[in-house]
Amino acid sequence: MTTRGDTPVLVVGAGAAGTMLALSLARHAIDARVVDRLPAPSPYSRAVTVHARTLEIFEIIDAGLAATFCARGVQSPGYVMHYVTEEGERHAVRPGLDYTALPSRYQFLLVNSQNNTEAYLRDFLRDRYGRSPEWGVTCTSVQTEGDHALAVLQHADGRQERVRCRYVVACDGPSSRIRQQLGLTQEGSDYAGTVLQNLDIELLDFPDDPAWMHYCMGPGHFVMVAKLPGKYYRLLMSQPADKADASETPQHVFGGILAQHFDGIRFGETLWHSRWGSVNRLAHTYRSGPVFLAGDAAHVHSTAGGQGMNCCMQDAWNLGWKLAFVLGGLAPESLLDTYERERQPIGKQVIGAASAIHELFMAGRNSGPEALTKLRDSGFLRELVGKVSGLSYHYRPDGADADDPLPQAGDRMPNVRLPRDDAEWLSDLLRHTSFTLLAALPN
Repeated sequence: MTTRGDTPVLVVGAGAAGTMLALSLARHAIDARVVDRLPAPSPYSRAVTVHARTLEIFEIIDAGLAATFCARGVQSPGYVMHYVTEEGERHAVRPGLDYTALPSRYQFLLVNSQNNTEAYLRDFLRDRYGRSPEWGVTCTSVQTEGDHALAVLQHADGRQERVRCRYVVACDGPSSRIRQQLGLTQEGSDYAGTVLQNLDIELLDFPDDPAWMHYCMGPGHFVMVAKLPGKYYRLLMSQPADKADASETPQHVFGGILAQHFDGIRFGETLWHSRWGSVNRLAHTYRSGPVFLAGDAAHVHSTAGGQGMNCCMQDAWNLGWKLAFVLGGLAPESLLDTYERERQPIGKQVIGAASAIHELFMAGRNSGPEALTKLRDSGFLRELVGKVSGLSYHYRPDGADADDPLPQAGDRMPNVRLPRDDAEWLSDLLRHTSFTLLAALPN
């Protein structure tokens, strides 16, 4: 076994969270090793939604990075809700979930496959900072030793390496080996009796507007239809377990449900299929000494609303600049305690919003268009969209005035137009690696 010298930050996992963390650290000139047990990046689409708050962060990193995502993804204005009764009558609510009034420059959901999202971030990290992850390297163990950690890395060629790290960040997914080794527990619940499936496939002669995402609901079924960049669509199904026959082909199952809502759809080439059960999990703590949890290693939840990948990247963004300030001598170690204090409450809020969408739409109870219209008119769905987009999540301290219309500590910083020649938007003034002091003056 070889021994390598000190590494400021070892990031375990080169998915969305790990790559975003490496990018956040690179902006501050902090060296980090990113390792991943896979031999190469995953080719599968998996998560397909990039929300407004994540795009705002991309814009702060680099305006061109945000523009790349917007140009290559599908900008969807929201969801149309389709219902079918037991008698076969069809109804639709347009729009059901409307993203066009978000208080952001990004008044849409961006549909973009996770493998492409990760690739765009990796390309930016390589081209701007000359850094890339190490593939085929498994972190087999992490042990804490005072204010450092010792990690053992297993390379694909059989070589083992011991690395002394100032910090280790576990971005190694829902079944995080590091979390389990350190005995960091999670609590949560299962969506018992529910089976979910993804299918990426060509939809020929889809009769509705592909710019919108579509929720299709009826007694005992739910299917989402979303146009991906290129020729494929993402289909997501939620079924009661007693109706989910694993022996049937996904094309047959999806096709039978979609035929209840639309006429004339034909299937073309299939790209990818997956099947799983959904759970809610939240780690009791995001930190054990010099080791941190980020992304799915800390929290998992229903795919409803497409929030998972976004929350993972936002965890990494938050932790990255804090690690950089501590390692750079610009802040005390205690700054790192704020990572859990800020991100764990947001993890709880994400789980709550995902569960609300799951129960409203994906549980297959078909509450009907009248009930949805009432929810929309009451403002409930507008509030839900604000949360899912990431714009309304917060970590305000206890006792904060929830009715105060002005941003408070713990709120997302709104992006506004500025009456300046050197900056069109507030985000233009934040594109640096230091602090920004903003003063609100009376007119």
